[in-house]
Amino acid sequence: MDIDDSQIALVYNLENSSGNGEPGDLVAIQETTATAQILFKTIVGLGFRVVKISAHGSLDELAGKLRRLPTRNTFIFNYCDGFNGLNSAAVQVAKLIEDMGFGHTGATSDVIALCVDKVKSKERLLEHGIPTPPYQLFVDPDENFDLSDFPVIVKPQMEDASMGIALDSVATSVDEVRRKVRFIIEHYNQPAVVEEFISGRELAVSVWGNRSPSALPISEDDYSNIQNPLHHLLTYDAKWNPESFYFQNIDVLCPANLTVTEHEQVEQAAIQAYKAVGLRDFGRVDIRFRSGIPYVIDINELPDLSEDSGFPNSSRAAGISYAQMVRRIIEIALRREGLYDQYCNTERRRRHPVYYQKQFQDVQFH
Repeated sequence: MDIDDSQIALVYNLENSSGNGEPGDLVAIQETTATAQILFKTIVGLGFRVVKISAHGSLDELAGKLRRLPTRNTFIFNYCDGFNGLNSAAVQVAKLIEDMGFGHTGATSDVIALCVDKVKSKERLLEHGIPTPPYQLFVDPDENFDLSDFPVIVKPQMEDASMGIALDSVATSVDEVRRKVRFIIEHYNQPAVVEEFISGRELAVSVWGNRSPSALPISEDDYSNIQNPLHHLLTYDAKWNPESFYFQNIDVLCPANLTVTEHEQVEQAAIQAYKAVGLRDFGRVDIRFRSGIPYVIDINELPDLSEDSGFPNSSRAAGISYAQMVRRIIEIALRREGLYDQYCNTERRRRHPVYYQKQFQDVQFH
């Protein structure tokens, strides 16, 4: 096989509306498209032949695009974190890719289905003895409230990127819980997860690898400028609205200032969670750390890869550039699939010297 026939297909979701929730949620949803353009340029710069495939419209339409690509020499970089405005529909895209016989980066469709469902992922964590906050699922706002402690936080069961989370998501009474649960059910067309609000440090651990996954430097959202401890959370505004007080006053520290023992506790919990849900290649685990206990609050099977987001920031803190990070994700996935030589052999190095510049040689791989 001529190596020049081997190509990377960057598949990403192109969104024009949010399937659920508020109109403003589209800001977060469309961030994926902007990041896909950056990924495309980066992968081209690494010396790969690359084609972009946008996922929108229908699965049949996407399947038609994919049928034009030969499965024997096309490897997919899957950057679909949703489909037609629905976070949970990312499962359908990954399943289609797999059913058509393509290898791809990141989690399998089954693992995506597990991670996007906050209840199922929490159940898996508990099965493995990994701390996660006590929770209750509400399909009706008038159900009995069974949790023992306040405050609690109310979230949509199937959303990410802080969609559906605002300052009033933290509740201190049953009446407040019911109001927020009703909002989630009515606006996001899904049940609400109510869980104990852990008022500890908020940490994010970026992890990559397969047989021996390793963690990048841990980052922390620093709430020291926010006086009210019940407002120590990443709301949608805090993430996506540059005019928001919280956007402007929550700093990100990377690496986080942790003792050796604390670092080991948090990193171990993140890697255990990564393995427990079956992540592969790369992912991010979000943790609230209180009284020496690392509570896993979210598992991101496809973390944001925009240049100023958490995973790239942690990579830079480890001395790894954005291009190096993208290259490593691809190579970790290719090694897992047994395709490394097909895409990255010596002939490619000779033809594309930029791909193997000396600056890349210090990066270690598992």
